[in-house]
Amino acid sequence: MNRRYRGMVAPKRKVDQKKVLKRVWNYMAQNNKLGLLIIALSVIVYSVVNIVNPLIIYHAIGDYINDVEVINLEAIFLIFLSLVALAVVGAIMNFLHQRLMAIVANKTTEKMRSDAFKKLQLLPIRYYDKNPHGVIMSTLTNDIEVVMMALLQSVPQFIISIVTVIGSGILMFLVSWRLSLIPIAILPLMVFATVFIAKKSYRLFLSQQEKIADLNGVTEETITGLKVVKLYNQEQNVIDKFKVKNNELKKVGFKAQVLSGFAWPITNFINNLSYALIVGIGAYLNISFGSAVASVQQIQGITTYSRQFIRPINNLAQLFNIISSAIAGADRVFELIDQESEYLNESKNELTDVSGKVEFKNVTFGYNEGQAVLKNISFKAEAGQMIAIVGPTGSGKTTIINLLTRYYDHTSGDILIDNQSIFDYSKKSLRKNVGVVLQHTYLFSGTILENIKYGKPDATLEEVIEAAKLAQVHDIIERLPKGYYSRVKEGGSNFSHGERQLISIARTILSNPTILVLDEATSSVDTRTEINIQKSMEYLMKGRTSFVIAHRLKTIVNADIILVIKDGEIIERGSHQELMNKPEGLYRELYTMQFGESENN
Repeated sequence: MNRRYRGMVAPKRKVDQKKVLKRVWNYMAQNNKLGLLIIALSVIVYSVVNIVNPLIIYHAIGDYINDVEVINLEAIFLIFLSLVALAVVGAIMNFLHQRLMAIVANKTTEKMRSDAFKKLQLLPIRYYDKNPHGVIMSTLTNDIEVVMMALLQSVPQFIISIVTVIGSGILMFLVSWRLSLIPIAILPLMVFATVFIAKKSYRLFLSQQEKIADLNGVTEETITGLKVVKLYNQEQNVIDKFKVKNNELKKVGFKAQVLSGFAWPITNFINNLSYALIVGIGAYLNISFGSAVASVQQIQGITTYSRQFIRPINNLAQLFNIISSAIAGADRVFELIDQESEYLNESKNELTDVSGKVEFKNVTFGYNEGQAVLKNISFKAEAGQMIAIVGPTGSGKTTIINLLTRYYDHTSGDILIDNQSIFDYSKKSLRKNVGVVLQHTYLFSGTILENIKYGKPDATLEEVIEAAKLAQVHDIIERLPKGYYSRVKEGGSNFSHGERQLISIARTILSNPTILVLDEATSSVDTRTEINIQKSMEYLMKGRTSFVIAHRLKTIVNADIILVIKDGEIIERGSHQELMNKPEGLYRELYTMQFGESENN
């Protein structure tokens, strides 16, 4: 069934540059139409000012300076004032469009980043299994930052280029159509050189973005596991690993920068070649045919406008490296945004009034296709029963819980709650009725109060305190200087593992689920605390269907049903006493290994 494999990472796709640019433009246009219009107008005015300046100087040379016996100082002063006024207008327009472009670029990337982060919350666990966390973080930070820098520079430059090419081309023809043919003839050579370099360098910049993501992945992994690194004296090994990734980034970055760097000197050479040809050919025409064909005034005007005519291509050549990186980065962001949500096309039915009856019917599942972790699992849990799941490490115990909560979807068989398939309910309503306490808990940045209220934000302080008391963590919290308002660092690093476990249990108690899952919930607390928690759990599990995964078999002797799993199959089931009565049973063997023969009697 297709729904079983939603969220799997798609194969590497070919980047459609036009499509990426169109999508970036659509993000820019959202709620920014007026700003973009003002930017366009201010950039146009700024470009026109730059085009008009040479025209004023052109007429000043011809009408008031060149071949004039008496210099008109008043006219020259007016020309000077005109140039100053144009400079002021140009500066204002330049400031205006840069400021507005900064606002639009930040709003655009803010929206992209927000959409990407929202999609991360909607993706299945399988996506995170197949994508390194450092790479995901790089997409939301580095890739989007590159897009913003490209927007700041390329959008105004693009408008300036169009206006400058059109305006300079028209004025060149008005000054001298003969000399204008020289830069027009050279323009295709400029375009060809620029496009050729851009195509070659794009692939390198795409690879560069991938190497940056890989490097971030190594960094994130090393920081997360720093204690293990130090414990086993692996500092040099991780340094060497980082050096390899860093060197790969250096090599591809060097190639990309060098290749794209050729654009500037090549286009600048072509620009200077055009300048030399205009001056040389113009001088020849002036000497041979007189000023009527090519005057000094015309040569000066054409040389100025030819630079303006070709300069946009020259400027774009400098932007190709960041544009190429931005396209690659934006594509990675859109690839994330385009991932299929785990909630797509799911049932809208709400799981309400749950009695708690759970049934697994011939369930088979594997995290990787062709490698089954669970094989034809079947069992029933009546409402209010406690089901214990035991077995060797890697036998598939936690996988059962992952399927019940739909972190993953089984490949065959079915799972029923109150005789209805879990696929017939929405995931959100299903998870609302299932409370889980994992072996490795996570606390979020904020206060202890906020962490306990995480599953029930509208809970009162009294309800939180009651849940904390049941979890045996109230006294620990009260001893803190700020009590329930004490700050929790990222991941709960300022609390011990056992304290994090207790707070997590309080969080589950407060959410008041119908179905309770305890995955080694007391594995990180001392024996005395464990006994107190067991008393609280007995109270909590009353009237609720409970699934308990435990290696400490003493904690599940009162379970209604004990499932013994090995290699993905249920090999034994029954009560504690029933299983202990099997002389060759795996459960009896495990229990005896922990507590000895004396406990069997």
